[in-house]
Amino acid sequence: MRGIRQVALGMAFSFFVLSLGLVYWQVVKADTLLNNPANRRMILMENRVTRGGIFDRNGEVIAKTQLLNGKKVRVYSNGEMYEPALGYSTVKLGASGLEGSLADWMLGLKKANPTQSVQQLFALPRTGDDVVLTLDSRLQRLAYNALKGKMGAVVAIDPRTGEVLALVSQPSFDPTDLDQNWNEIVNREIERPLEQRYASLYPPGSTMKVVTSAAVLRSGVNTTDLYECRGSTIINGQVIREQNDKAHGWVNYNMALAESCNTYFATFGVQAGSEKFLSAVKGFGFGQPIPFELNVPTSSVTKAAKIPTTLNTNLLAASTFGQGEILVTPFHMALITAGIANQGVIMAPHLVDRVLDPSQNVIFEQKPKPWLTALSKTEAEQITSAMVTAVTDGTAAPGALSNVQVAGKTGSAEPGGDVPTHAWYIAFAPAEKPRIAIAVMVENGGTGGGTAAPIARQIIQEALIRK
Repeated sequence: MRGIRQVALGMAFSFFVLSLGLVYWQVVKADTLLNNPANRRMILMENRVTRGGIFDRNGEVIAKTQLLNGKKVRVYSNGEMYEPALGYSTVKLGASGLEGSLADWMLGLKKANPTQSVQQLFALPRTGDDVVLTLDSRLQRLAYNALKGKMGAVVAIDPRTGEVLALVSQPSFDPTDLDQNWNEIVNREIERPLEQRYASLYPPGSTMKVVTSAAVLRSGVNTTDLYECRGSTIINGQVIREQNDKAHGWVNYNMALAESCNTYFATFGVQAGSEKFLSAVKGFGFGQPIPFELNVPTSSVTKAAKIPTTLNTNLLAASTFGQGEILVTPFHMALITAGIANQGVIMAPHLVDRVLDPSQNVIFEQKPKPWLTALSKTEAEQITSAMVTAVTDGTAAPGALSNVQVAGKTGSAEPGGDVPTHAWYIAFAPAEKPRIAIAVMVENGGTGGGTAAPIARQIIQEALIRK
């Protein structure tokens, strides 16, 4: 009898543990599981739920569900110019991008109203919520067309609010009839159309000098003092060269940034020391996850995931002008630029502006909030002044506009190997009262001024023509 009781107790205990597990996964973690893009249950739910639409800030349709021949079909009128950020949702492939991350809104699961709750409880047909994004289709289209035929990314942000105005990755793909076209898309291995290049890590090249500037300014360097650039210098046995070995002659801080003088930033960056440099990069968000609706990899200073406590002299010198082991995403570079534009405060970036229920009542509205304070107001003004000089008298001149003052910085980043440099350009405008900050990166595009700046100029001009 004793043995039977022990077996019975064991079975009862096992049943109790199993019940707890079921309660945990079915109740406590239900929303987490449901929101996981890998969960087909949410996608299958669309048999009875009409997924809400996705719209740009001006009401232009990005994605909507229509009934065609008695079957619900997801329609993307200009889907290719929003991919891969827009993503997809199919039973066969699962979900990705905004179609995946915003599914809880579009299926009426998040903040469901009483009617939606009853419909969900009894598995009744219903309509989800519409999502209005911060994206501006005019700027998105312009950036998409400007990058066509290239591999790269464009990110435009309102520095005052953190609203993402354009988010482009090229090459992209058409999400229409994706199940049938999937193999063809995946087999475009050279183009890599599924890669979110705005969220891919690249060496930033000389655009990193705006971050290094914070360390240099905090070290007490007099920005009016002159430094003689001879085309190269030696730091701790390491030769630091200018692009094309160009000697810039006597330069102060403003002209060093304007002419993109590597030796100036390496010399004074090393003089400032790794503690101040690492403090500056942390202040700009390196080593930290970016709060955003889409996943953006963390920018790094070394091959280690965390920001180190110190850097050796040679790595510090190379890092000051964006080489060494530094990797950053174009998205993060746009945030850094926006922070300088916003007097040192980086606003939390966001893509969702508001959510509307089926009766078009606003049930969620995004409120701008700060993410990081990277600079003091004085430091931001000093870096802005140098970026203005870069546009008026330096390498960033191809990004200039005749009727508005632009603050910009070029970058030509060496990716390693015998290939052309990645072309970078960051800018904001108007310099005195910024309304748009932008980062453009073209893979193996050559010089930032020659390839990336003209793209940025077009987008800035369009953004400022119409509010």
